[in-house]
Amino acid sequence: MNILSIFLSVVVGGLLGGAVDSNYQGRISQFVAGPQSAAIETFSPEQQALGKGGWRGEHAGKWLYAASLSYARTGDETIGRQLTEVADRLLQWQEGNGYLGCYRTDKRYYVRPSEEAMNVGWDVWINTYMLKGLCAVAQVTGQEKYLDAAERIADLMYETFIVQDLKIAQTGEHSGMVGTGSVEPLCDLYALRPTPKVKALILRCIEEMDTTPGLGLVDRLSKGMDVALVGNAKIYEMLRNLTGLAKAYSLLGEKTWLEACLNGWTSIVNDHLTPLGGPWGGVNLCQEVFNRDCCFAPWQVTETCSVMEWMHLNKALLDITGEARFAAELEKSVYNALMAARATDGLRWIYYVRTNGVYGRGNEWSCCWSSGMIAVEDIVNYLYTTSGKTVYANILSPSTAELTLENGKKAAFRQEGNYPFEGRTSFVITEEGSWTLAIARPGWAENLSFELNGNPVQAKESKGYLCIKRDWKAGDRLTVTLPYGTRRIERVREYAHETRWGFNAWYLGHREHYVCYAQGPLVYLADYADAVDKPNPLSLSRKEAEALQIEAHRFSVNGTEFRPACQMPPYEGTDFRTLWIQVNN
Repeated sequence: MNILSIFLSVVVGGLLGGAVDSNYQGRISQFVAGPQSAAIETFSPEQQALGKGGWRGEHAGKWLYAASLSYARTGDETIGRQLTEVADRLLQWQEGNGYLGCYRTDKRYYVRPSEEAMNVGWDVWINTYMLKGLCAVAQVTGQEKYLDAAERIADLMYETFIVQDLKIAQTGEHSGMVGTGSVEPLCDLYALRPTPKVKALILRCIEEMDTTPGLGLVDRLSKGMDVALVGNAKIYEMLRNLTGLAKAYSLLGEKTWLEACLNGWTSIVNDHLTPLGGPWGGVNLCQEVFNRDCCFAPWQVTETCSVMEWMHLNKALLDITGEARFAAELEKSVYNALMAARATDGLRWIYYVRTNGVYGRGNEWSCCWSSGMIAVEDIVNYLYTTSGKTVYANILSPSTAELTLENGKKAAFRQEGNYPFEGRTSFVITEEGSWTLAIARPGWAENLSFELNGNPVQAKESKGYLCIKRDWKAGDRLTVTLPYGTRRIERVREYAHETRWGFNAWYLGHREHYVCYAQGPLVYLADYADAVDKPNPLSLSRKEAEALQIEAHRFSVNGTEFRPACQMPPYEGTDFRTLWIQVNN
């Protein structure tokens, strides 16, 4: 299991290519421009002594990871030099016991708390994001010293949690998931350097997912419980635990872990995912936790960090199962939730994307600004994957690729067209070869048709992928046509909890119907104010809702124009967005 999928050459074009390019020129190149940047200086002994680093330390590890992907993708000497200079500076500050964080000595995760207290904080979270970043730097540069530094971080964790027997769940918040989420980067390290100590740490994290009072993550999800009933239901941290659990299954093969991941994934898709592809909360509890009782309301809240980790979980499950349903969720999130959260300058991000309501902007130190940076850079490695003599097209997008196949053979092609704004794309082969092209069926598309050099051709379906095996010749053109009509997505809000909502008994059982619209993979938003504290829904009659059609990527409701979410970047226009329209039956 490689932590990075590094191909010979993949260049993304179109909408996603623009996002990748601006991300590189923006957040990656400017937030950390070198070892003197504030996000790096946070780790200096002088800044540590001030005790002000806190959770902000995660930005350094996140940047190392994203910049490593950029360097692998572009080969740009400038980013390569910045990457090694920053990593080398951080290594200078790594202490003899392996600690590489920004907390004061008396506040660090390895300081034993009193028996009745939890040493809660973000220190172990920061150290393991650093571990993840250093693993990525080691892989793209080939320099063992970065992997050595990552292993020293793990050695300190081993001494703390295995030898001294401190509870890793006691080092972080959210029912212990901040600590047990360390399993994800520990799996990255184990994939590159499989040592008994790292394996023991992986197993310890998974053990504490169940033995920590009130958490029970593996046990509850393997039995099919709703994700909202696990721990405190904090979305970002739970998803990181699930991604790590999936990676641990890939490495160590315990079937219960995969069962828990698949059940958790199903729970999210069925009850806790917006049409934009964002795991959501914020209706009747904290904005960043899954809602209990699958309670729908139009003011759904998605944290951009959760979008990033939801994408990571889908990619991990896709790699394990080879099933296109995980690629379909990647496409939904990338084209909608992710694009709706990013500013066109590649620098700024939205902290909270609300389906109806006011966007939460945050600032350059917000966790989501670096998580969005990672998610965009990851896109390049989501587009195509390979196995044996098969190329899997997971997300359709204009692009060019030269992919390494079994026995060193290559598959070279470009993808042309205006997808996702049109329901047609073409694969043009640029180098002859014998291999299979497997195209993921998007979750919204029932029937796809294919033409090879202008003639109809049949594809064989396998695990949701439509496969064409052929001795390809240079110049072959495979055109894929997808149904691209107007789609209607409906939900019902029911007032069923008197104590939670505070309504009088006569109001219980009242139902409100809502609809939103999509075309192809694109979901539509309006620049309109309908907030939870000031409800002001747009409305349609049932007849109007069923007759509405999207034309030229626009439609209007009561004079308010809706456009694709990806064409409504934040920081342009107002901070209001509306997805859900009320339907009067």
